[in-house]
Amino acid sequence: MTSSPALALIQAHAARHGVAPADPLRQPLAEARARAMAYQALWNHDQPPLVRRQDIAADGLRLRLFDDQPQGAGGRPVLLYFHGGGFALNGMDTHERLLRLLARRSGAAVLALGYSLAPEARFPRQVDEALAAISWVRAHGADFGLDGDTLAVGGDSAGANLALAAMVRLRDQRLPQPRLGVLLYGMFSADLLTASHQSFGGGQFGLTTERVDWFWSQYLADFAQRDNPLAAPLLADLYGLAPQLIIGAGLDCLLDDSLALADKLRRAGVEHRLSVYEDVPHSFMQMSAVLEQARAAIDEAAFALRQALAGPRQQAAE
Repeated sequence: MTSSPALALIQAHAARHGVAPADPLRQPLAEARARAMAYQALWNHDQPPLVRRQDIAADGLRLRLFDDQPQGAGGRPVLLYFHGGGFALNGMDTHERLLRLLARRSGAAVLALGYSLAPEARFPRQVDEALAAISWVRAHGADFGLDGDTLAVGGDSAGANLALAAMVRLRDQRLPQPRLGVLLYGMFSADLLTASHQSFGGGQFGLTTERVDWFWSQYLADFAQRDNPLAAPLLADLYGLAPQLIIGAGLDCLLDDSLALADKLRRAGVEHRLSVYEDVPHSFMQMSAVLEQARAAIDEAAFALRQALAGPRQQAAE
């Protein structure tokens, strides 16, 4: 078994506070969701202050705005963010500290989407909502001081899947790409036989292969959809996408999804950067209160956003 000081720190911190991750394979879904919220609340203490935090209900979408500048500060660049949780767990509350830090450090507003959860809503509902959120911020963001043309999209785990799938759909519809994709330890493929699943999916490192398989079964109506390129966007053609920042976790059963995505982007001629943080498990960036690696990864993402959102506007795919 690999010794991981970061994992030991996470487990000790959780044990001191009497909480544990949800186990949706062995708990009723409602209980698993409640336990996920309780576990994630541990990592959302000491939230950094912001000038603006606003819930927005628009066109059937649930959005939450995080910004370190007042609305009158002019058209603000914006990161549209999709949370992780296997499409079935979590929400905007579980990621609040991460989103606040990204807003403070990137110079951009962060707009989080509370998309519909599976299995009550299944693919492609979540992809459609992600696209609707992109359309909304481009059409109506100015009403909230946002520049919808100076846009990045991103997410973690299942949320990174939605961000990548949305960019593929935008390209196919010949609509403008965002300026940057920020893809954090994404769930891009339903291949459960990768080396990282074999090395890190047994349970000692947090997220398990068994749980990933369960998440796919909640998200998709039938097994055949696991080969759908919009459900598993690692299978999609990736030409013509925006530049991508990919952050992986070294002790994550989904690590090979990020490695394979970087290789496929390289072969498609898409500008990208891959950073793998060793000695950390899946979802580590939500644990910035205790992990130095999480703070470093947030700084890396914030710097990439600052650079990308200061550049020229992306054009529609040709």
